[in-house]
Amino acid sequence: MIMLIVTVVFVMVNVQAGAQEKFSLSYKMGKGKTYRYMQGSIVETIQEMGGQEMKMNTDTHSHLKYEIDSVSADGTMSLVYSFEDVSFHMKGMGRDTTMDMKDKENKPVRGKLTALGKLTKEPSHDTAKPGKSSFSIGSLGSVNFTRLPDHQVCIGEKWSRVSTDTTEVGEGQIVYKKNIEYSFTGKEKRGSHDCVKIEFKGSMEITGKMKQMGMDLAMEGSGDTSGTIWFDAPLGLLIEEVDNNNVDMTMALTGQQQMTIPITQKMTTTQSLIE
Repeated sequence: MIMLIVTVVFVMVNVQAGAQEKFSLSYKMGKGKTYRYMQGSIVETIQEMGGQEMKMNTDTHSHLKYEIDSVSADGTMSLVYSFEDVSFHMKGMGRDTTMDMKDKENKPVRGKLTALGKLTKEPSHDTAKPGKSSFSIGSLGSVNFTRLPDHQVCIGEKWSRVSTDTTEVGEGQIVYKKNIEYSFTGKEKRGSHDCVKIEFKGSMEITGKMKQMGMDLAMEGSGDTSGTIWFDAPLGLLIEEVDNNNVDMTMALTGQQQMTIPITQKMTTTQSLIE
């Protein structure tokens, strides 16, 4: 009986110790190294125009390359990123189109990434005249690093983050405001990596203004987001991330034509490290 009690106490102590294990999460991409990720997104869109409902499905696949130039003392990484091998398939509104974007412009972008995942793009020195820039395959992809907590976390812990991110789209931009709760749910093997597993869910708001074909476009909407992140803490690398987003929004067109278009969109995006 004494041995049984001792064994139970020992097991419980180890269980509690495992549950309280602390992890410091930060990106540690190495100077002079190149990292490639595979990105894929599936988007289901329903919109109404002239009283008619139209459905469209798009499927995008690409490779995203990061080249690390230098790493500062505080862990901030100077990098160059570019999209490779982008393919795009769209089906809907009476069309079934597949495009391979290898022959399109693909300008590398310079930026800085902090150890906690804040990415800042350096200003472009492109001298092309406004409105005359050619189509870039980068407009079909997105660059997003999960923002990591600024404190040590243990299994079962939750934390929240409110963020505002801006995406440039042609002659305009789209602003995403997110309020997300993260949960450190445990450790899990992903490929050859022992990862920490983080799940998240929250809400988002979208606003945007842009120009297209001589018309002004304005959009606003809201929705929810959720997903899972697998992160290799010792290596400081994102191994895989899956995002699910559902949005209801309205797009207003003014100019040569005037109309308001309700849009419902469901999107699943996956990003995984290529070994």
